[in-house]
Amino acid sequence: MNKQHDYYQARAAGQREIAEQLNGAARQQHLTLAAMYEALATEAKPKGVAPSSKARHLPDEPETERAYLERRAREERARAADSDDPTVRRIRFAMADEYLRRADEQD
Repeated sequence: MNKQHDYYQARAAGQREIAEQLNGAARQQHLTLAAMYEALATEAKPKGVAPSSKARHLPDEPETERAYLERRAREERARAADSDDPTVRRIRFAMADEYLRRADEQD
């Protein structure tokens, strides 16, 4: 496959190996990370889009940390909604919630 796929597969395998040595919440956390990496490895590449429709208007001011985290949360929720795999959806929604939690801490 491609390098990115191999990279995520290796990361998933590494997280599973670590999880084998742990128990409880730590084990669950590493298994969740492994599932996340597996989802990233199997995620379909986006179809080609015309460059003009991809171009975004860059704001005059740089993006704040809070705006960045909120944007990432929206992106993760959109990816979760596009997924057919319930595990991937759960992980992506959890990632979106984490981004929003971190955005709330910025205040």
